[in-house]
Amino acid sequence: MNPMSRLLQSAQCRNFWLAVAALMVVLEAGALLFQHVWQYYPCEVCIYVRVWVMALFFVSLLALLLKSHWWGRLVSAVGGLALSIGLGNESWNLIKIEYGVGDGGSCAFMANFPAWAPLDKWLPSVFEVQGLCQATPEIALGVTMTHVLVVVSAGLIALFSLAVIGVLLRK
Repeated sequence: MNPMSRLLQSAQCRNFWLAVAALMVVLEAGALLFQHVWQYYPCEVCIYVRVWVMALFFVSLLALLLKSHWWGRLVSAVGGLALSIGLGNESWNLIKIEYGVGDGGSCAFMANFPAWAPLDKWLPSVFEVQGLCQATPEIALGVTMTHVLVVVSAGLIALFSLAVIGVLLRK
């Protein structure tokens, strides 16, 4: 089977969804390491990134249960694509902040969660805004958290787009 066929069939593959879940765990663990160990406190936009990452994690777990059904693969792949686009949007907001592009991005010292889901109250160690928006910390060799998020977002958008196409072609 050629690589393109494999990518088109990724939504039915257990390892694909496990890889997405693992990537989200790594991203979240990295963010928490920077916050709680190295004292780089998250801003409002960083908290929203964490919400998208957690949502992608939960969609990937749900997909593991639904992948045997055509409709389950479609819902999971479309959900993953939508969440990846949301993650990409927040990554772009971080780019605007980091490089002063456009309006430079705006940031508050409090997340704007809906009253029915006050994540910052339920799990403040993960979702509470603790800093103002500024350039994200460097991970290595001049690569910042923002750079990693842009690459991850673009990759996920591409992969989930192929997964949606593959599900629709195999109906």
